[in-house]
Amino acid sequence: MQSNSYVIASVLKWLQQGEQVWLCSITSTWGSSPAPKGTLMAYCTKYGIAGTLSGGCIEEDLIEKMQQGTLLKANESFPIELVYGGSKEQQARFVLPCGGQLHLLVEYFTPDPLTLEHFTQLDGLLSKRELVGRKICLNSGNFSVLNKNIRRGINRLADNEQSVFIEHVMGPSYQMLLIGASEVARCVAQLAQSLDFDVSVWDHREEFIRNWQVEHVTVYRDSPEKLIREKFADENNAIIALAHDPRVDDFALVDALMTKAFYIGAIGSKNTCRKRNERLVNYIEDQKSLEKMHSPVGLDIGSKTPFEIAISVLAHVIQKRSELEKSLCK
Repeated sequence: MQSNSYVIASVLKWLQQGEQVWLCSITSTWGSSPAPKGTLMAYCTKYGIAGTLSGGCIEEDLIEKMQQGTLLKANESFPIELVYGGSKEQQARFVLPCGGQLHLLVEYFTPDPLTLEHFTQLDGLLSKRELVGRKICLNSGNFSVLNKNIRRGINRLADNEQSVFIEHVMGPSYQMLLIGASEVARCVAQLAQSLDFDVSVWDHREEFIRNWQVEHVTVYRDSPEKLIREKFADENNAIIALAHDPRVDDFALVDALMTKAFYIGAIGSKNTCRKRNERLVNYIEDQKSLEKMHSPVGLDIGSKTPFEIAISVLAHVIQKRSELEKSLCK
């Protein structure tokens, strides 16, 4: 699944090129659904799809309606709301299990100045790794940007004038910084990109970095202090030490423990992790910060091979990311 940041950036790029764009938002779900509420998908006739709502079946139906113009013909104004899975026939047709439903908000944009300014603001704030929201009036179709006193999530609201709004607050993309260009790190990097993480690796050892071959992963070699402070310090980050070498792991973990990263982990046996903690105590100001480090990293699933270890690590990261998202949506 591509991140909402990617979808917003795609919408802006297409609008800047003079294209017309559809934007679909999952406003609520019922039962089992293929994607969570708040998920975005954009479609442009020239460039295709950015993001996903279901993995294919719902997208195909939506695109067919968009291309045929049936949505425009049936609705004189936008945005509109659609429900998929409202009947047994739809549940079977769109492969929505257990009576699942997706409620969608569908918007249609042309590259006018107001729309371009709207998505430029959204993209700019997301690029700065800030929370940003959209407020859409269902009665008039008017929209605006929200960036103060907001919490992540998508909600339906009404005011005293009986106007109905959708407020959708999005966070920046999730990042993962891997400490040490090890074989386990290679496996984690390959899998994590499919789980909506922008992945980077840090290692100062030239012999390990020289043959690092994972596509779309940024490699850093300089001191980690400035790197972590400037690029990986907010709560939308996971920082995981996988070098199994104190000269690499300890060096970066001192800085990682000073961040708000939602997940900090370090590989090793219980004995190795105990000794690491004893060393780190001498270099960190707040000794309680050690309590937020998952050490040994990952879930205990009996993993042995690098890919098995990667799965155990990412399963735990996903669990903690889900807890973070639930807390931010309250």
